[in-house]
Amino acid sequence: MQREAVDIRARARQLGRRCSYGEILQFSGIPPMTRPFRAGGPPVRLGGAAPAALARTGRMYDGWLPYPPDPAEYTSGLREVREAAAAARRSAGDITPALFVSVHIADDIGSGRQALDAYARVTYGVPLVELEKIQAVVTGTADRVVERLGQYVAAGARHIVGRLGALDLRSQREQLERSAELIPALRTAAGRAETPDREPGRP
Repeated sequence: MQREAVDIRARARQLGRRCSYGEILQFSGIPPMTRPFRAGGPPVRLGGAAPAALARTGRMYDGWLPYPPDPAEYTSGLREVREAAAAARRSAGDITPALFVSVHIADDIGSGRQALDAYARVTYGVPLVELEKIQAVVTGTADRVVERLGQYVAAGARHIVGRLGALDLRSQREQLERSAELIPALRTAAGRAETPDREPGRP
């Protein structure tokens, strides 16, 4: 059913169809959509990390967007995605490895964790110590954040979707500006990771 939903969405956007019928899902009266700028429509990324999700990502999705709390989990997951892609006769380049991560840049680790704890409690109703067991969370000074994100880059991540760990507009804008300053360093890290004949995340 998930595959049909993705296919129907793509056909509606690419062809401007008002109806679409699959084996399970059937839709009629779909509102008109603006044709996408990108040929083939916008990329569709899957965020799951269960074995079935990794296999589906390799077979049919444009990218992988998980949020593992440990870079080592990213390495192993990406390996499985690429194995599934090879089995489906797709190349590794067909799938963009991305990362979804909550980020808060602070003057020190203590204040950063305090801010993210408040964010976690408001957003999820749990303290930071529980959230960071299941999601990628990074905080501390700019250098520390770059170092930690660099570990995911070394594990294979090439796009980073950073969620600003801040609760009010003023703090969100400040975090956005501070996060933008990290982009050159992360691009440099990605360039170092692009070494031939080396598996991502392995020295």
